[in-house]
Amino acid sequence: MSAERSAGSPAGAPPAGAGAGDPGDLDLDLDLAEVERRLQLLERSTPHRVAQYSSVRAHLEEAAFPRFIAWLGPRGLPQGKDVRRKLEDDARAIVDEIARRFEPRPSPADVDHVTRMLVLDVLGTGPLQPFLDDPEVSEIMVNGPTQVRVERAGRIEDTPVRFRDRNHLTHMIRKIAERMERRIDFQNPTLDGRLPDGSRVHAVFPPIALDGPVLTIRKYGAIYSQIEDLIASDTLRPEMAYYLGACVKARFNVAIGGPSASGKTTTLNVLASQVPSSERVVTIEELAELDLSRSHAHVVRLQARTENTEGRGEVTVRQLVREALRMRADRIIVGEARGAEMLDVLQAMRCGHDGSMTTIHATSPGDLIERAVTIALFGNIGLSEGTLRRMVVDSLDVVVLLARFADGTRKVVRICEPWRDEATGEVRFNDVFVFDHSGYEGTRPTGAFRWAGPTRHAERLHRMGITLPPEVMGLK
Repeated sequence: MSAERSAGSPAGAPPAGAGAGDPGDLDLDLDLAEVERRLQLLERSTPHRVAQYSSVRAHLEEAAFPRFIAWLGPRGLPQGKDVRRKLEDDARAIVDEIARRFEPRPSPADVDHVTRMLVLDVLGTGPLQPFLDDPEVSEIMVNGPTQVRVERAGRIEDTPVRFRDRNHLTHMIRKIAERMERRIDFQNPTLDGRLPDGSRVHAVFPPIALDGPVLTIRKYGAIYSQIEDLIASDTLRPEMAYYLGACVKARFNVAIGGPSASGKTTTLNVLASQVPSSERVVTIEELAELDLSRSHAHVVRLQARTENTEGRGEVTVRQLVREALRMRADRIIVGEARGAEMLDVLQAMRCGHDGSMTTIHATSPGDLIERAVTIALFGNIGLSEGTLRRMVVDSLDVVVLLARFADGTRKVVRICEPWRDEATGEVRFNDVFVFDHSGYEGTRPTGAFRWAGPTRHAERLHRMGITLPPEVMGLK
């Protein structure tokens, strides 16, 4: 009987009597489609060949550059107006003459391109200058002379841009360092500084960089100086902005957290613009990024300094915080607390400098508290971890957490108020506003801001003469 059933059944068919839920009763096509979908989700992009730099242009530039520099050396840069145009005319004459010796002869477009590159080498930052001038580029990453990548709209792209060789890249990095009055060489193999337009530069030389010089430039596009700018960019909602503005005016201590490039400094700059102009503000940074000149007239800006080539002259952020305590500062704003200065910032927040602000690298409010405790331990004053945690929570009134999404947009994903449960000793967070991230449409994040609950500081705000409107309290 069973033999007859086997003979009469198609190959691969389930046995008679198998129910719909039987593992054998599956649609093979649907299973394969689901497997394919999951494989696509897990697929990792493998390294691939990127667009090659034109060999004709590369050879022409290699031949023309030393001759152009030799010609320019005894003459110097042109004087008067239109220096760039005059320099391009001189460079084009040299490039065109050299191009005549090439077979086949380079096209006029090749000559124009090489001419621009030579002039940019002298007046700008070489092949990187077009990216610095492009407002859509937010970051430039150079992993050696043949690997130049940029970030546009939150995505990293390969480019056909190349340096002539390692010496060309090394020379360009040193030229950038000279403009910032810094030095980078074998004995000082790292560089951290700012270009005149505010872009942040970081470079690493061998022997630290094993595969040759590495250069990273993080550009600053739109400069937000008012809280309305954050609303317009959908970083937060108007009711969230009103709440944060009220916290600043009521002299709440604020810590802004988030991962790298999430907009912490931008948000700090905007919130600092809400400080009443009658108050004296001292800003302290490793590299000057904050600019309150358009919103505040009573600002003292301090910047840390690295040691010189003789190993002297270093001024740390912690030293500057202590100096600020003697400068009759109503508020102290530290661009980023990442070392022993955290302890001094916390003490300032608790002892007469309420309304102070800082940023901390963190991925959650809890992570921000723990990181603040950890770096406060660098102060090495003998306080226990529990005591420091209590100091951190008691010092901070509001925590603002930002996130950076796949398309490069930044959002305030959480505004909360830390507090310590006296009964258990645990740190808890009272959420006021939250961004509920529901997924992506392409690369655009989807979700909604929502009011999460009332503030714990309503009475304190009332004493300062600040009344939160119904929208901020979630009543409308």
